Amino acid sequence: MKKDALKKTELEKKLEAEAAQEKTGTQPEPPPPPEVDVAALLAERDALRAECDAQKDQFLRTRADFDNYRKRMLREMDQIRIMAAERLVQDLLPVLDNLERAVEHAQAEPAGLIEGVEMVAKQFRDALGRHGVEPIAAAGQPFDPACHEAVACLETADCPPDHVAREMLKGYRMGGSVIRPAKVVVGKAPAEEPPAETNESETSTE
Repeated sequence: MKKDALKKTELEKKLEAEAAQEKTGTQPEPPPPPEVDVAALLAERDALRAECDAQKDQFLRTRADFDNYRKRMLREMDQIRIMAAERLVQDLLPVLDNLERAVEHAQAEPAGLIEGVEMVAKQFRDALGRHGVEPIAAAGQPFDPACHEAVACLETADCPPDHVAREMLKGYRMGGSVIRPAKVVVGKAPAEEPPAETNESETSTE
């Protein structure tokens, strides 16, 4: 019994102390904050700033290198295009020379004009072939909208339906790309003629 009374007395004292603190408005003092190492924080801040500056400098250098690379590639592409055009012109100039000679020769001997023009045409085709330009097969081939352009249809039995019956303008491709599609006439099956109707005339004898 004495122990229970003693516990109650201690509890009452604790409750009375808390009630007194609430009345006076006093709060128990918070524990003191842990000590802060200011020097370590400043050193960490300086290290982060240095790393940020280094990353920024690396980014600016990389962007400048990429910009220089882009400009260099554009200059090289322009030079490649100019060199390709020069090679084409160099191959075509002899064709023009022979064409001019054919015209001069035709003025003196008109009979040789056809032979001269044929020679120039062959030389021109050879020059285009050296640059990867080749004609597109058309006549008698199945119609292909990727490289053929239909300008008309023709009912004919000379070729299967949906095949090229006639080539109107030659097409060319270069390196797998179509430079100009061939203009063609596409054949289709002739329409079936309706059976002829026979009119039986009735004759009457008087």
